[in-house]
Amino acid sequence: MFLQVLTFLHNLTTLLFGIFISAFFLGIKQNPKNVFTLLLFSSLESFLYISTVLLFGMDTADRLYAFIIHLPLILFLILYYKYSLLSACISVCSAYLCCQLSNWIGLLALAVTGTQWCYYFVRILTTLITYFLLCTSVCRTTEDIFAKEKRELCIIGFLPCVYYLFDYACTKLSSLLYSGNKIIVEFMGFAFCISYFAFLFVYFQEYENRQEIKQYSELIEMRFSSIQKEIKQVRKSEHMLAILRHDMRHHLDIILTQLQNGNAQQAVSYIREIGHSYDDTIITSYCKNEMINSVISIYQSRFSEKGMVLNCDISIGQTLPFPDTAVCTILSNALENAMHALEQTDLSSKWASLVIFEKRNHLLFQIKNPVQQIPKFIDGLPVSTQKEHGIGVKSIAFYVEQLNGTCQFSVSDHTFILKIII
Repeated sequence: MFLQVLTFLHNLTTLLFGIFISAFFLGIKQNPKNVFTLLLFSSLESFLYISTVLLFGMDTADRLYAFIIHLPLILFLILYYKYSLLSACISVCSAYLCCQLSNWIGLLALAVTGTQWCYYFVRILTTLITYFLLCTSVCRTTEDIFAKEKRELCIIGFLPCVYYLFDYACTKLSSLLYSGNKIIVEFMGFAFCISYFAFLFVYFQEYENRQEIKQYSELIEMRFSSIQKEIKQVRKSEHMLAILRHDMRHHLDIILTQLQNGNAQQAVSYIREIGHSYDDTIITSYCKNEMINSVISIYQSRFSEKGMVLNCDISIGQTLPFPDTAVCTILSNALENAMHALEQTDLSSKWASLVIFEKRNHLLFQIKNPVQQIPKFIDGLPVSTQKEHGIGVKSIAFYVEQLNGTCQFSVSDHTFILKIII
């Protein structure tokens, strides 16, 4: 009787573990509503399993377990929680793989003690501990993993899915695993090897992307170093301008003398010389910070040259709470992306709006511009289909992350919106 109770509890905890972990891996919130829904679904699954056992026996029920439990679970995650077929399958297979931890530890306890009740007791205890660890530590990050694009998701789910098929084919539907066939025994090592190669491939690509962002950021820093030199030159020019204004009376006297003597050409040349001294001496003041003024002035000129309008509303102090270079890099990339997006449209009115304000030692950016074609988003970032594009978006995300900030890309009514808080 005691062994039967342990067997029942083992089957129940394993069932609940598989259903709840499959759901939580996908990012389903662990709130009372979802817990109640999953418990209700578990009750229906239990009824279906018990009915199969009573009608056809335990062996048949175990062979049909995938069709009785797993297939309805996959359909439930797709139809009720609206997840994709690929995500649901990988999540269920991953939860199944996690069940093998309690299975192996239970077999170890059985080998040591030789008692069946100890096997089930250890499995129940291990299942509960594993469930607690996964819910508190792992499920928080798996939501982002299962939201990745299909190529990465297939690599992530390759090993759990292969193990699921292998285990059912070799242990549930047959006894090939225990036949001693070397090909069967060594297959999982082969599967692990393929998964490792796939992981290295993805990791290498991510490493290359980060290196590309780093190189791009270094170029941006060089650009702003040049801007700082230009600011110094502007300050020098402003000093010269103050001198010119002070000496304006003398200049006018010289021009008047040249005209009175009939030297009109010399007078014109002198006027042009004075005019050149005034060129490039003024940067539009949008705020008290000179670096921000320089960046916006540069892009204001570029927008104007392309027949576009850049509306600015800036309210920040002279000193930023973060390094000027990092902030200006974010701003430069954002304006560059907006300009490129407008170039790809045939709208009669091409505009972008920039709002920056400072609040409690935080900077808040908002940039808007109209778009005709809604961009594709992966991991919350817009993805460009054009070659050598999209680095600016990655650079923005990289710098915002370095400054412990957040950035949000979205589209509303064919208006692209970038919000940044750092």
